[in-house]
Amino acid sequence: MKLTDFIVSAAIITDVKATEKEAVIREMVCALRDAKKLSDADVGKVMEALMKREELGSTGIGKGVAVPHTKHESIKNVIGSVARSQKGVDFNALDGEPVYLFFLLLSPLDSTGTHLAALEKISTAIRDNDFRRFMREAADKEGMIDTLKEVDGIQV
Repeated sequence: MKLTDFIVSAAIITDVKATEKEAVIREMVCALRDAKKLSDADVGKVMEALMKREELGSTGIGKGVAVPHTKHESIKNVIGSVARSQKGVDFNALDGEPVYLFFLLLSPLDSTGTHLAALEKISTAIRDNDFRRFMREAADKEGMIDTLKEVDGIQV
């Protein structure tokens, strides 16, 4: 599995407007809706599922990264988005630091293997200091997409 298999390019946000956790997640969910990957009717239900997951423990994993994720009945295929904050957001991250990169992952209810594979792909990428730096420093959405492609071994 590759990041570009499930990250929806049209839903990548180069500079989130939101300044707090739930609003960042909502902005990302709405970007997936705007990219025609979610219906208007599903936005609220998906948000509820994502915030329930956050109650279990913050998905702000440290090093300036958060990976909000959930499974939901309205999702038919694994989809995701990436967002970047220039200023950083207090996401209640495990290391107490602000979050600058957000990787949202939504999966169908019956997709445990695929969901875990996608989380593993994200996890592997974000462990790389250069990947995180390139994603934060990319000039625009195309630069972020190129960085995702490079991690996937796709020529850019």
